[in-house]
Amino acid sequence: MKIDKMNKKILNILQRNGRMTYKEVAKKIDRAQSTVRDRIGIMEEDGVIKGYTVVINKKKAGLDCYATIPCKVDPARLDEVTRKLLRIENILQVYHTSGDRNMTFMIATCDYDEMKRILSEKVAPLGIQDMEIKIIMESVREMAYTDIM
Repeated sequence: MKIDKMNKKILNILQRNGRMTYKEVAKKIDRAQSTVRDRIGIMEEDGVIKGYTVVINKKKAGLDCYATIPCKVDPARLDEVTRKLLRIENILQVYHTSGDRNMTFMIATCDYDEMKRILSEKVAPLGIQDMEIKIIMESVREMAYTDIM
């Protein structure tokens, strides 16, 4: 599927607010509602749009301690470890990355003691090594948005 200028505009709008109606998106890009509906449908079918999500205010949800954790995983077990890691409730995101630490994940917990417990009891047994806990001190911008234009 070709991602043309109109599709990019639609994607940017939906990334800012995935709850917008076809009518609202159509108005923003000055196109017919049916055009927007058809294009979104095609992008969903083709897997360009994989789903819709909610961005939460972690502090208001009682998740006062969150961190990104670059780590090492045996490359032969990367997919297996990823699947297991994603089953842990407090793991929000998982990335396969370049460099010595080939995985980074984000975890959110109510406090640091809970984070240490989850990391030692649930994460470390998966064979994850060389974890570097980077506590997020302040979230400046947190959206499910990437400007692709």
